[in-house]
Amino acid sequence: MMLRLLIWSIFSGLALAGGLMAHKEGKLTAWNLWFKEWLSGEDKTYSGVRFEVDLVDRLNFVRIGVRQPLLKVDVELEAWLEKEFPTMVLDDATRISELVQSQAPRYLRVSVCTASGPTLRSLLDQYHDFGQSIGGEMTHLACAVRESAGGLMHQSLLIVGQRLEDFSPEVMASSKEEAFFSTCPHCQHPHIVRISRQQNSLGLECPQCRRTYAVVATDADGHYRFVNEFLTGYAPPAVFSKDDSRVHELFTIWAAVHANCVYTKDPGSKKAATDAWQTSLDTQRKGQGDCEDSAIFLCDWLLSRGFQARVALGRYGDLGGHAWVVVKLDDKEYLLESTEGRPDPSNPPLVSRVGSRYVPEIMFDRYALYVHSTPGQAWKGDYWSTKIWTRVEPRSLKARLQTAAGKEGEANPPEANQRVARASRPNPASAPFVELKEIPKDASIWQMPLSLGQEKLGKEPPR
Repeated sequence: MMLRLLIWSIFSGLALAGGLMAHKEGKLTAWNLWFKEWLSGEDKTYSGVRFEVDLVDRLNFVRIGVRQPLLKVDVELEAWLEKEFPTMVLDDATRISELVQSQAPRYLRVSVCTASGPTLRSLLDQYHDFGQSIGGEMTHLACAVRESAGGLMHQSLLIVGQRLEDFSPEVMASSKEEAFFSTCPHCQHPHIVRISRQQNSLGLECPQCRRTYAVVATDADGHYRFVNEFLTGYAPPAVFSKDDSRVHELFTIWAAVHANCVYTKDPGSKKAATDAWQTSLDTQRKGQGDCEDSAIFLCDWLLSRGFQARVALGRYGDLGGHAWVVVKLDDKEYLLESTEGRPDPSNPPLVSRVGSRYVPEIMFDRYALYVHSTPGQAWKGDYWSTKIWTRVEPRSLKARLQTAAGKEGEANPPEANQRVARASRPNPASAPFVELKEIPKDASIWQMPLSLGQEKLGKEPPR
């Protein structure tokens, strides 16, 4: 009798302890809610997909009320989350934010929220306060759910972030944002770039390999374009003698541009701003332009006549930023200055003779940009060496970005942790943005009062 009483006492104690533990962990409530939904049959039709649809609707309902853009589901981020969430530890939101941004570097900022409850429906209400706090700058979200406690509980993770658009001149013009996503074509390093709307000409430099991979500028209409796209293929109407040598034709075109140029100072519309760039046709129509405008005009005309020519942007002595044209003809390199001096066929401006004070930083022709293969490399006067210059096609950035976007869901190497800001609400002043370099504005504008070179080429002006 005593043995039976002892056994019943032990079993009662264990049952009481288990009940208290289950109550403390919320399992009694979970069993109760689960049993009620099982009896009613409601849980059979409410899936994880339905939960996500309802969650997105609730979050966007709040944003509609305050006239904020609707959140969109990021399919790539969600695919990565579904893969990682089953084994993810949810006790540290900051660590989760860092993990997300290391795997998805195109996100400028990320906020995360977790919820746990006996049923999927019970999780929705837990996101109410978080939904109220989501800022208007957030654009995309991803969500995942999993079972826990042997199927008696559910856990969910919601990621909301500001997903940056791929960098391009067209996106810069259509968007009011100042931060964009880009991938370096030299080293494939993904990073965030930030632009200054006060500058009309900007250079993109990779924060990892420190090499320039694109330069953009605004045209006369305020539209952004890659600088090589200012070389449109325009050539003024002119007739050249078939008996002229290529060197003579080169000097004739150079003289036609140069002889009709009058230089005046260009203070710029704003003290901190750079002037807009012009195409060759714009320059001819307006009759004025600064050093890069005249260099573009001269180079465009030479390219149209079949010359191997490039516009060079860099420094001239102690005078700062400048632009000029280099031409390779018959294994000789010519440096054509479109802003000073006079063309003299008897004294050709060979690079080896006049180029010591000119230090190019970037060059471009109609199709590509040419940048230093090694940053900080000492300049030795060779404008055409493939060992010194790396060719970059700016329009290939779009294809590279699309390829990189397809890999965002894949695991990245450890160095990815240095690519973007980590905090869920980073301080833009401290985030490792790529600051776009300003191209120094030139000090002079040239004016062309006559029809381009027609008198010099033996043609009468049109009537």
